[in-house]
Amino acid sequence: MGLSLWLVPNPAQLQLIQKVLPKQPKTRPVSAASYPDITPHITLASSGKATQDAILRVIPSTLHPIPVEFQKLEVGDHYFRSVFISVKKTTELVALHDHIMAALDRDGASPSAPAFPHMSISYIADEDGAAERKKAADELRAIAVVEGSETDLDGAETVVLRCGDSEEGHVCLARFEGTEVWIVRCEGPVQHWQVLHKITATPDVT
Repeated sequence: MGLSLWLVPNPAQLQLIQKVLPKQPKTRPVSAASYPDITPHITLASSGKATQDAILRVIPSTLHPIPVEFQKLEVGDHYFRSVFISVKKTTELVALHDHIMAALDRDGASPSAPAFPHMSISYIADEDGAAERKKAADELRAIAVVEGSETDLDGAETVVLRCGDSEEGHVCLARFEGTEVWIVRCEGPVQHWQVLHKITATPDVT
Protein backbone atom coordinates (compact mmCIF):
# COMPACT_ATOMS: atom_id res chain seq x y z
CA MET A 1 0.00 0.00 0.00
CA GLY A 2 2.87 2.42 0.66
CA LEU A 3 2.29 5.62 2.63
CA SER A 4 -1.01 6.95 3.92
CA LEU A 5 -2.13 10.24 5.40
CA TRP A 6 -4.56 9.82 8.28
CA LEU A 7 -6.73 12.40 10.03
CA VAL A 8 -6.83 11.27 13.67
CA PRO A 9 -9.14 12.32 16.53
CA ASN A 10 -7.89 14.38 19.44
CA PRO A 11 -6.26 12.17 22.11
CA ALA A 12 -9.27 12.07 24.46
CA GLN A 13 -11.71 11.13 21.69
CA LEU A 14 -9.22 8.64 20.25
CA GLN A 15 -9.20 6.75 23.55
CA LEU A 16 -13.00 6.80 23.75
CA ILE A 17 -13.47 5.41 20.24
CA GLN A 18 -10.83 2.73 20.78
CA LYS A 19 -12.85 1.45 23.74
CA VAL A 20 -15.67 0.30 21.45
CA LEU A 21 -13.64 -1.23 18.62
CA PRO A 22 -14.32 -4.99 18.45
CA LYS A 23 -11.70 -7.49 19.55
CA GLN A 24 -11.20 -11.02 18.27
CA PRO A 25 -14.22 -13.07 19.43
CA LYS A 26 -13.55 -15.83 21.94
CA THR A 27 -16.75 -17.72 21.12
CA ARG A 28 -16.03 -18.52 17.46
CA PRO A 29 -12.90 -19.18 15.36
CA VAL A 30 -11.77 -16.44 12.97
CA SER A 31 -8.68 -15.73 10.91
CA ALA A 32 -5.62 -14.35 12.69
CA ALA A 33 -5.83 -11.40 10.27
CA SER A 34 -9.30 -10.46 11.50
CA TYR A 35 -9.92 -7.84 14.20
CA PRO A 36 -6.40 -6.40 14.51
CA ASP A 37 -5.95 -3.41 16.80
CA ILE A 38 -6.50 -0.33 14.68
CA THR A 39 -6.23 3.42 15.21
CA PRO A 40 -9.49 5.22 14.38
CA HIS A 41 -8.82 7.57 11.48
CA ILE A 42 -9.99 9.02 8.19
CA THR A 43 -7.67 8.19 5.29
CA LEU A 44 -7.06 11.44 3.43
CA ALA A 45 -4.87 9.86 0.75
CA SER A 46 -2.63 6.86 0.09
CA SER A 47 0.19 6.41 -2.40
CA GLY A 48 2.50 3.59 -3.31
CA LYS A 49 4.83 6.02 -5.10
CA ALA A 50 5.17 9.05 -2.82
CA THR A 51 8.14 9.48 -0.48
CA GLN A 52 7.77 10.74 3.08
CA ASP A 53 9.23 14.10 2.05
CA ALA A 54 6.72 14.39 -0.78
CA ILE A 55 3.88 13.60 1.61
CA LEU A 56 5.11 16.23 4.08
CA ARG A 57 5.18 18.85 1.34
CA VAL A 58 1.50 18.46 0.50
CA ILE A 59 0.23 19.01 4.04
CA PRO A 60 -0.98 22.62 4.45
CA SER A 61 1.50 24.78 6.35
CA THR A 62 -1.32 25.91 8.61
CA LEU A 63 -3.48 23.00 9.69
CA HIS A 64 -6.65 23.65 11.68
CA PRO A 65 -8.80 21.11 13.55
CA ILE A 66 -11.23 19.37 11.21
CA PRO A 67 -14.76 18.44 12.37
CA VAL A 68 -15.74 14.87 11.52
CA GLU A 69 -19.42 13.91 11.79
CA PHE A 70 -20.56 10.27 11.84
CA GLN A 71 -23.37 9.26 9.49
CA LYS A 72 -23.96 5.52 9.18
CA LEU A 73 -22.59 2.16 10.30
CA GLU A 74 -21.91 0.12 7.18
CA VAL A 75 -20.64 -3.32 6.16
CA GLY A 76 -18.29 -3.49 3.18
CA ASP A 77 -16.77 -6.16 0.97
CA HIS A 78 -13.10 -5.15 1.34
CA TYR A 79 -10.73 -6.07 4.18
CA PHE A 80 -10.00 -2.43 5.02
CA ARG A 81 -13.69 -1.52 4.83
CA SER A 82 -15.17 -4.55 6.56
CA VAL A 83 -17.17 -2.57 9.12
CA PHE A 84 -16.98 1.21 9.02
CA ILE A 85 -18.77 4.45 9.76
CA SER A 86 -19.40 6.67 6.77
CA VAL A 87 -18.68 10.31 7.48
CA LYS A 88 -20.34 13.54 6.39
CA LYS A 89 -18.50 15.45 3.67
CA THR A 90 -18.03 18.68 5.57
CA THR A 91 -16.51 21.68 3.80
CA GLU A 92 -13.34 21.55 5.90
CA LEU A 93 -12.78 17.82 5.46
CA VAL A 94 -13.36 17.86 1.71
CA ALA A 95 -11.12 20.92 1.26
CA LEU A 96 -8.21 19.23 3.07
CA HIS A 97 -8.69 16.00 1.13
CA ASP A 98 -8.92 17.78 -2.23
CA HIS A 99 -5.81 19.87 -1.49
CA ILE A 100 -3.74 16.79 -0.61
CA MET A 101 -5.01 14.66 -3.50
CA ALA A 102 -4.38 17.42 -6.07
CA ALA A 103 -0.87 18.12 -4.77
CA LEU A 104 0.08 14.43 -4.80
CA ASP A 105 -1.40 14.04 -8.26
CA ARG A 106 0.74 16.90 -9.55
CA ASP A 107 3.78 15.08 -8.13
CA GLY A 108 2.84 11.97 -10.10
CA ALA A 109 2.15 10.01 -6.91
CA SER A 110 -1.15 8.50 -8.15
CA PRO A 111 -2.97 9.03 -4.83
CA SER A 112 -6.12 7.16 -3.86
CA ALA A 113 -8.69 7.28 -1.06
CA PRO A 114 -11.39 4.64 -1.63
CA ALA A 115 -14.83 5.35 -0.14
CA PHE A 116 -13.69 8.73 1.20
CA PRO A 117 -14.59 9.70 3.85
CA HIS A 118 -15.04 6.83 6.30
CA MET A 119 -13.72 5.60 9.64
CA SER A 120 -13.04 1.87 9.78
CA ILE A 121 -14.22 -0.01 12.86
CA SER A 122 -13.00 -3.53 12.03
CA TYR A 123 -10.78 -5.23 9.48
CA ILE A 124 -12.10 -8.76 8.84
CA ALA A 125 -10.40 -11.24 6.51
CA ASP A 126 -12.15 -12.34 3.32
CA GLU A 127 -11.90 -15.95 4.45
CA ASP A 128 -14.23 -15.14 7.36
CA GLY A 129 -16.73 -13.87 4.84
CA ALA A 130 -19.67 -11.51 4.72
CA ALA A 131 -21.39 -13.35 7.56
CA GLU A 132 -18.63 -12.46 10.03
CA ARG A 133 -18.67 -8.82 8.93
CA LYS A 134 -22.43 -8.66 9.42
CA LYS A 135 -22.11 -10.35 12.81
CA ALA A 136 -19.52 -7.77 13.90
CA ALA A 137 -21.83 -4.92 12.86
CA ASP A 138 -24.81 -6.50 14.62
CA GLU A 139 -22.79 -6.92 17.81
CA LEU A 140 -21.76 -3.27 17.64
CA ARG A 141 -25.39 -2.24 17.26
CA ALA A 142 -26.24 -4.26 20.33
CA ILE A 143 -23.64 -2.71 22.63
CA ALA A 144 -22.02 0.43 21.25
CA VAL A 145 -23.82 1.97 18.28
CA VAL A 146 -27.06 3.94 18.30
CA GLU A 147 -28.39 4.54 14.80
CA GLY A 148 -30.75 7.32 13.84
CA SER A 149 -30.73 8.89 17.29
CA GLU A 150 -30.07 12.30 15.75
CA THR A 151 -30.91 14.01 12.49
CA ASP A 152 -28.60 16.65 11.14
CA LEU A 153 -29.72 19.87 9.48
CA ASP A 154 -29.61 18.20 6.06
CA GLY A 155 -31.88 15.39 7.20
CA ALA A 156 -29.07 12.86 6.71
CA GLU A 157 -28.67 9.72 8.78
CA THR A 158 -26.55 9.93 11.89
CA VAL A 159 -24.96 7.46 14.25
CA VAL A 160 -23.72 7.75 17.83
CA LEU A 161 -21.05 5.67 19.55
CA ARG A 162 -21.67 4.75 23.18
CA CYS A 163 -18.18 4.90 24.63
CA GLY A 164 -18.88 3.98 28.25
CA ASP A 165 -19.87 5.83 31.39
CA SER A 166 -18.41 8.64 33.45
CA GLU A 167 -19.34 10.42 36.63
CA GLU A 168 -21.51 12.73 34.50
CA GLY A 169 -23.35 9.81 32.84
CA HIS A 170 -23.13 8.08 29.47
CA VAL A 171 -20.28 9.15 27.19
CA CYS A 172 -21.47 9.28 23.59
CA LEU A 173 -19.84 10.56 20.42
CA ALA A 174 -21.61 11.56 17.21
CA ARG A 175 -18.51 13.28 15.87
CA PHE A 176 -14.85 13.89 16.59
CA GLU A 177 -12.36 16.68 16.13
CA GLY A 178 -9.48 15.75 13.84
CA THR A 179 -6.48 17.40 15.47
CA GLU A 180 -3.58 15.41 14.04
CA VAL A 181 -2.49 14.21 10.61
CA TRP A 182 -0.31 11.10 10.68
CA ILE A 183 1.97 9.76 7.96
CA VAL A 184 1.80 5.98 8.20
CA ARG A 185 3.72 3.30 6.33
CA CYS A 186 1.07 0.68 5.60
CA GLU A 187 2.95 -2.39 4.48
CA GLY A 188 2.47 -5.99 5.55
CA PRO A 189 0.16 -7.04 8.40
CA VAL A 190 -1.66 -4.22 10.21
CA GLN A 191 0.33 -4.77 13.40
CA HIS A 192 3.52 -3.96 11.44
CA TRP A 193 2.32 -0.60 10.15
CA GLN A 194 4.54 2.29 11.25
CA VAL A 195 3.60 5.84 12.20
CA LEU A 196 6.41 7.91 10.67
CA HIS A 197 5.34 11.44 11.48
CA LYS A 198 2.58 13.33 13.29
CA ILE A 199 1.47 16.90 12.50
CA THR A 200 -0.67 18.63 15.12
CA ALA A 201 -3.31 21.12 14.06
CA THR A 202 -3.19 24.68 15.36
CA PRO A 203 -6.18 25.23 17.67
CA ASP A 204 -8.75 27.70 16.37
CA VAL A 205 -8.77 30.98 18.27
CA THR A 206 -12.20 31.92 19.57
